[in-house]
Amino acid sequence: MTRISLRSLVLIAVVLLLSGCLKSTKVISDWQADRNEIDKRQRIAVIAMMPEALQRLTVEQEIVSVLRKSGRNALVSSDIPGMAGRLTRARAEPALKAASVDAIIVVFITSGGKGERLEQADYYTTLVGSGFYGHGYGWFAPTYTNVYTVREGAGFYNQENYVYVESTYFDIIDDQAMWSMITRSKDIERRDAVNGVAKKIVSIMKSSGTL
Repeated sequence: MTRISLRSLVLIAVVLLLSGCLKSTKVISDWQADRNEIDKRQRIAVIAMMPEALQRLTVEQEIVSVLRKSGRNALVSSDIPGMAGRLTRARAEPALKAASVDAIIVVFITSGGKGERLEQADYYTTLVGSGFYGHGYGWFAPTYTNVYTVREGAGFYNQENYVYVESTYFDIIDDQAMWSMITRSKDIERRDAVNGVAKKIVSIMKSSGTL
């Protein structure tokens, strides 16, 4: 019989949760211009090319929030007059110019699909009893605690949904792209996945000198 305290179970759950979040978004391809060609811009607008206005606003707000925490003066493009609805370059350029935007980060879904079908083990805990237990030798210091045992179930199958997102930094003043990357996330509609993409954007901005 394996004894596991409730505190240990909570710790294991937290570690698994954090490790899952860290692995939810990965960079699978990236490109950067020469750092000598890059000028650091002051006002950057985030444009999420999403099918729905509310979905677009949510994604832009999350990315902007992460950028601002990193010290960048980022703007939600959905809040800029003239940037609502279907966007074209002819409509977007005057609206961005009026808002004094000198660079943009364009984010859009390139593709999606299901990953490989994985068989996962099913482990669960069962309370087997409670009582007073002593620790080690010498002075007996009994402690009242619950005792659990870990059991293995029949297992189950799981299949992740993956979404590929392309993010590109475009310098409006120089009229050229400065970096681009493609990330793979488990689900772009979930806030933690969008947050993961935002953190990858911050990382490439630091390495390229655009942050």
